[in-house]
Amino acid sequence: MSTRPHLPGVIWAVVLAAGWLALFVRPVATTAGWGVIVAVGALGILAPAGQDGPRAGRVWWIGAVAVGVAAFTAARMLAMHAPVPGTLLALVATSIAAVSEEAFFRRVVYGWLARWGDGVAVAGAATAFAAVHLRGYGLWSLPVNLAAGLLFGWQRWATGRWSSAAATHAIANLLQTL
Repeated sequence: MSTRPHLPGVIWAVVLAAGWLALFVRPVATTAGWGVIVAVGALGILAPAGQDGPRAGRVWWIGAVAVGVAAFTAARMLAMHAPVPGTLLALVATSIAAVSEEAFFRRVVYGWLARWGDGVAVAGAATAFAAVHLRGYGLWSLPVNLAAGLLFGWQRWATGRWSSAAATHAIANLLQTL
């Protein structure tokens, strides 16, 4: 059984471009913006992106998430900025955004790019992830978001599942409030 997506290339190009563009131009911290996040997350979950890889069991998944959380915890401890105050709504919203972004970038984008190899999938999805955050966070955030995207891509590759990256991304977003 093939693990590659079965949509024609033109349809994939439209799906990937539309999802990325919607995330890039979405209004931040508005109802419309959250509608875009949820819609792209649904696209990421529902699009036929192939099967998860066979790489890992539960222990490996937990280990990969632990490595990711440790990296984000260390980065947070070294950060020189004040935490973003978090309301319950903000905490829930950033968790939903994290899962939606990972469904799109680590499930759909990675899944499509994997036809050219895992390295291309990790690097390509990480680059798209970092680029989509430029509008909201500026050019200074590019190295940080690229590193985060590479970590999430490694987790996707190491575990064979996008859920490891989603869990880590959600926890990383929560760490920004501490």
